[in-house]
Amino acid sequence: MTEEGPAFAAYACHASLGEQPASGAIAIDAWRLRFESEAASIEIPLMKLDLNLGEQGELCFSNPEQPDWTVHCSDLAILKHRALLQQTHTRIQIRALQSRDELKRRLKITGAFLLACVGMAFAGSLLVGIMVRSLVARVPAQWEQELGDSLVQELKSSMFFVENPNLKAKLLRAVTPLVKALPKTGLQFEFHIVQNPLPNACALPGGQVIVTTRLLELVDRPEELAGVVAHEIAHVTQKHGFRKIISAAGPYLIFRVFLGEGSGLLGLLGDSSALLVNQSFSQEYELEADAVGWQYLVAARINPRGLIDALLKLQAEAARLHSHDLELRAFSSHPATEKRIRRLEALWKKLKPKSGFLQFNQDAR
Repeated sequence: MTEEGPAFAAYACHASLGEQPASGAIAIDAWRLRFESEAASIEIPLMKLDLNLGEQGELCFSNPEQPDWTVHCSDLAILKHRALLQQTHTRIQIRALQSRDELKRRLKITGAFLLACVGMAFAGSLLVGIMVRSLVARVPAQWEQELGDSLVQELKSSMFFVENPNLKAKLLRAVTPLVKALPKTGLQFEFHIVQNPLPNACALPGGQVIVTTRLLELVDRPEELAGVVAHEIAHVTQKHGFRKIISAAGPYLIFRVFLGEGSGLLGLLGDSSALLVNQSFSQEYELEADAVGWQYLVAARINPRGLIDALLKLQAEAARLHSHDLELRAFSSHPATEKRIRRLEALWKKLKPKSGFLQFNQDAR
């Protein structure tokens, strides 16, 4: 046959060749494709030539009348061979392959663009998170303390604060060892009891911690009460209330406040102070408060399983009461209790040692 153009390196596969393909070359004339090697020889009329892409992206030539034979070529320049382009049967297949490649190329470009967008969004979110934490760290402890004091005074006009000595003693007995072991933050923690039929607790800026009378009734052991309070204290030390308010301001305002003076930050927080009472926390903040509160309990040598036991009791109480509206929406800020319990159980498994904890009963004597 008369060959047109160069030969192309290729290999052929057939059952008779075993697992080892036959290496050779392809030559094409106006009517046929011919593969030649020392081990095999095959001709395929161009009118019957099927073109496909193999698993490795190479071209695969075959003939429906010889289904056991396939010829493979990784040199895509073969698609520009004049004989293949002049033959209608092969030209249509080449265009289809090229259209598929173009689609793949565009999909790759689109995918790369979307991936870049996701990366930029993630980087932006990370940067905003860093700025939020930096801004929160600028809040003076004295200003935070004064804000918390003012919020408590506002609540006293709408809620009944209990001054029962026995309940106060029960609360302070559980939390005093915890407070002594806390990191030095410059905050003075103060604890309050409010009359409320639902068991819960919340913490305000400056270390103002509020528990309900029903919570004091529900928990049996000081470790359980300490566990709940440790969680609430962690909300304060991790500045969750401030972080939520600043994050909600949006990247533009965050950036402006970040580059500005402290007065802009305090103005933003002061204007949103009502949210510090009425807001609920995200699951991310709840899980972080659990983890940090757990560390506080361990540092105070208080059995941290008390937090798990308290959550189980709160979960059972919630199932019994179903749903209620609360004056303080912050009291209902504990989503996904099952997930929280599972995570705390995992922390308990890792904890070593699991003994030597503070014995409240012995201390009482």
